[in-house]
Amino acid sequence: MTRRISIFLIVMLLSLCLTGCWDREYLKDLHLAYTAGYDLNDEGMLQETVELIIPPENEQLNTKNEIHTSVGITARSASDNLRTKVRGNIRFNKYGFLLIGKSLAQKGISPIMDVNFRDPSNPTSNVRLLIADGKASDLFEPKMVGELKLGEFINDKIKSLEQMSVFFPAETMDTVFRAMMDPGQDFAVPYLAKEGDNIVAKGVALFHNDQYTGSLDVEKGLMLVLLKGKKGTNARITKRVDTETGQKDRGTITINVGRKRIKRKFDVKVNDKGEIEVDLKLNLQAVVEEYTGGRKLDEPEIKKINQDLSEMLTRDAETVLHEIQKANSDVLGVGRKLIAYHNKEWKTMNWSEDYRKVRFRPQVEVNIVDTGILQ
Repeated sequence: MTRRISIFLIVMLLSLCLTGCWDREYLKDLHLAYTAGYDLNDEGMLQETVELIIPPENEQLNTKNEIHTSVGITARSASDNLRTKVRGNIRFNKYGFLLIGKSLAQKGISPIMDVNFRDPSNPTSNVRLLIADGKASDLFEPKMVGELKLGEFINDKIKSLEQMSVFFPAETMDTVFRAMMDPGQDFAVPYLAKEGDNIVAKGVALFHNDQYTGSLDVEKGLMLVLLKGKKGTNARITKRVDTETGQKDRGTITINVGRKRIKRKFDVKVNDKGEIEVDLKLNLQAVVEEYTGGRKLDEPEIKKINQDLSEMLTRDAETVLHEIQKANSDVLGVGRKLIAYHNKEWKTMNWSEDYRKVRFRPQVEVNIVDTGILQ
């Protein structure tokens, strides 16, 4: 009995030493920011647009969303001004997306992102960075898309496009920040636009350092993902090919190279003249998902189609590599390879100028490994 009393007294004494919940906040008093966007307004001020999720007054009701806008000279001041307009406090716990307008992205995104990395209460590891063609605020106009709130719709759209290999892997504010700090690596993020009442994917936005420098359309965005040796669950490519050797008739074939492993060889060299040469070879194993050539896909036919597809995708790769060089965006990390394996030469380079002089030699080889149940 004495032992039990002693344990009870110890527990009671320890309880007195414990602190209470002194900084609690009730959910009903909070507005959760899910999507935020930034633009430059006509006066050169920073305009912030935020989608707030409003908790229901009782359990029988659903949450609703509200769109609010404020202006400031910095991201923090714009956010503080926004807080003066809404009832309750704003928390970024469920913060999912940061949309930046094109004109602002051209000037540089570091000042906008700075507050997120300095404030430990703002999440960054799962926040996706997106670029808007035009103003980011335009994408907030349809508060609801069907039955989905704006942030929910964008979330589903981005995930779907990642599965299609238009963007891959997922870029977050953390990965973007690391790329901005790395002199040998640039990055690319999803590029969205407003067309009528629809939010559509325009492709990928290319960056050099922290500035938007160009873009690729959806088809070229998929090729860029493959050149990086990455893929989602699907990577579909549709081309018109010769249906028989010596024939001018052409059929349409859709292949999926996302179901099989990609073999990639990425060699960066510096020759005796100091020129940078990059050999980039891809071996894609393809599954035929659609074929309108009207002929049986026998061995000779497959061999000819493989050759056609290899030549066409090699030309596509050359086009994409030309465009990312034109945008001065080293999204493949050629500079990172130079830092690691040719550091002496790297130290003598001005990468912002020398990257455009890199000689890329791409080669894409396609091998059809599955033609479907019809064969």
